[in-house]
Amino acid sequence: MVQGVRASGIGGPSRLARDDAKAGDTSFSMDEAAAAPSQNARLSTIGSIGLESMLALQTVDEADERNRAARKRGNALIGALTKLQRAMLGAEDPSLALRALNVLASDGPEADDPQLGAILRAIVVRSRVEVARRARSDARQEAARQKG
Repeated sequence: MVQGVRASGIGGPSRLARDDAKAGDTSFSMDEAAAAPSQNARLSTIGSIGLESMLALQTVDEADERNRAARKRGNALIGALTKLQRAMLGAEDPSLALRALNVLASDGPEADDPQLGAILRAIVVRSRVEVARRARSDARQEAARQKG
């Protein structure tokens, strides 16, 4: 019969070599200098932070905020253009996408960064061209329906 392998190993448990440490010596000690600061020390550090410093940390740069809003508007315009494209390619009604595109292309935040502003203006122009093109196409179809 074959004997199975036990948790203690094939040849039995082996003794680990220790670095001259006693088996009963398990105490832990820490230097006084490494002790955690007291509660009073932590509170005094917090009290030394001035109100002006706290408010300065919370202020948002207006230029960064305008750029962030312009980027958000640009991403929304590109998303609306993509929805319009999918609707037209899928032979669906693009009226909802056109309305959303028209609203987004109207007035919105301008970018403080000149390069970002140029990109956003190009996206807005493209959006307005798509809205005008579709409106013109709808007007032609309506005129043809009234004649026929």
